[in-house]
Amino acid sequence: MDLPEGLIGAPWLWAANLLFFPVLAVALYRAPWWRLRSREGQHLLLGACVFTFFLWNVKAGVSPGLTFHLLGAGLLTLMFSWEFALIIMAVALAGNTWTGGMGWETFALNGLIMTALPVLIIYRIFLQVDRHAPNFFVYVLACGFLGGAFSVLMAGMMGAAVLWGSGVYTFDYLSDSYLPFLPLIMVPEGAFNGMLTTLLITYRPEWMRTFRDERYINGK
Repeated sequence: MDLPEGLIGAPWLWAANLLFFPVLAVALYRAPWWRLRSREGQHLLLGACVFTFFLWNVKAGVSPGLTFHLLGAGLLTLMFSWEFALIIMAVALAGNTWTGGMGWETFALNGLIMTALPVLIIYRIFLQVDRHAPNFFVYVLACGFLGGAFSVLMAGMMGAAVLWGSGVYTFDYLSDSYLPFLPLIMVPEGAFNGMLTTLLITYRPEWMRTFRDERYINGK
């Protein structure tokens, strides 16, 4: 869901500014910047920004503001935790805003829907898994597959709610032309996040900040 400029009214844009930028500021403040002291940490963060930028460029659209593309929020959140995941996705969004003609006036609204909401959903799911069911298979299934699918569903529904609430599209139009297709993006989103999470745990577990062998594998 990419909302272009000139589509949403000023009250929605100001409300998004008041919500998104404080969350982004907290992420910038709380992020473990010391992890970037190593060259590997710097390359990993930069690579994630570039990867997310190109991932979001592969999209399909129905009407202005009604687009489908993978988010990757589940993988990024599990790799970097919520602070760096939000920062990475905000950087990718800035790049797509600059090159894709979405307009900077909708940056905060897009950021709220496409970055903050899915990242915080995934992180909340991870906290519940870590507290109540610290198991490898539960971690991959709940946080990777199901978490990724649910996050893109909620992002799509939130975007549709904003377009309906601001009077851009009627509910009948959204229910006919957009909402029925959301389950179709849930499947590839869940598979994308779940499979890459599994691969990284297997071959690069040190890249997964939220995963610890002694908690999720040993003795299970």
